[in-house]
Amino acid sequence: MSDYRKLSAQDGSWEALKAEWHGQCSSYGEDFDSYAQGTFSVLTPLAENSEPDAGVYAYLDGGKHAAIFQANCTPLPGYTGPVLRVRFMTLAPQYDFGDFGVDQYSDVLAGVFATSMALSDIDMKSQHLKFHLQSPADRQFFAMLEGPLGRTGIFESVQIRGAWLYITKK
Repeated sequence: MSDYRKLSAQDGSWEALKAEWHGQCSSYGEDFDSYAQGTFSVLTPLAENSEPDAGVYAYLDGGKHAAIFQANCTPLPGYTGPVLRVRFMTLAPQYDFGDFGVDQYSDVLAGVFATSMALSDIDMKSQHLKFHLQSPADRQFFAMLEGPLGRTGIFESVQIRGAWLYITKK
């Protein structure tokens, strides 16, 4: 199972994430206040106001916040039952400013994917997932997995369309 947590201003986990990432930015001579402004402008209100079917989640690697994302579970037209949508995925500043290999970046993507699957099984039960791919590298990574994931027998369908990974579990 993936190691993850819902981030909240009420329990201090949102501030803990920001402090950790502030330290990472500082260690690279970068300004945290200008780091991922668009993402934080969307995620901060969600972390400050808890909602049962939406939240900010962190994928943890060795107890560190390797990535964050917004998840919400809602009925959508064309689907039977709720759909878990994963958007605004942002990796820790160390992955933007540090010298990491493709394998390490891939490990974080795989961790966020595993976290999304766990959310759909536990916290936000859903048979359908829509995972927004942030970059061409994300798309390439999941495109390599599209066939193997589809052959696992766990999923009814796995497709990449545009900048989205669509998954329906059996």
